[in-house]
This record gives sequence, C-alpha cells and structure tokens, in this order.
Amino acid sequence: MSEYNSTLAPWRGAKPSNKGGAGSIEHMDSIQNIVWQNRMAPPTEYENALADALEALFRQNKMELAEIVQGLNELGMHGPDGRYWTEESFQTEMARLGR
Repeated sequence: MSEYNSTLAPWRGAKPSNKGGAGSIEHMDSIQNIVWQNRMAPPTEYENALADALEALFRQNKMELAEIVQGLNELGMHGPDGRYWTEESFQTEMARLGR
C-alpha cells in the first residue's frame, strides 16, 4: 500500500467547499480505504523533523506562537531556508504545508 494518495487532486479554491458535487457519493461497499488519503506525497525528512519538534514542544505545553517559534529555534529546527524562525515565517510555512 502506498504512503500517500497518488490520485489526490489539489484544491481549486483557497478553502475547501462543504457542498457535495455530482458523483461524489461514496458507496461504502465499493471504496478502497487509502491510509494516507490526504497526502499528495510521502512526508519529507524536513517535514518529519518539524513534526517531531512540534510534538516535543506541545508535550512541554508550549502552545502560543511566540513559545513555539522560540522553542523551534532553541531546538535547532530551522525553517526550510535554513534560517531561524520568526512568527511570520512559521505562519507562512504552516499555511504552505496545510494546503
């Protein structure tokens, strides 16, 4: 089984619609459950490291943006460009990864 959904279509709009479309009803007896249905590709080494770092910060009860940014920098988990995080760069990266 694949680690990602190779048939996942990118969003057409800025945010997903909550309205169903023609032919979008699934027949439960004929669908294949794909484990990673919302991935277009397997996570990169950088994405896995960032997720691990964020989980470590959350375990320390660091939930505020400023605490997260400071914590990532202290852990040495830099942004995708290799620079220290700022609140703006972190929010930009989370928006990019959340697409």
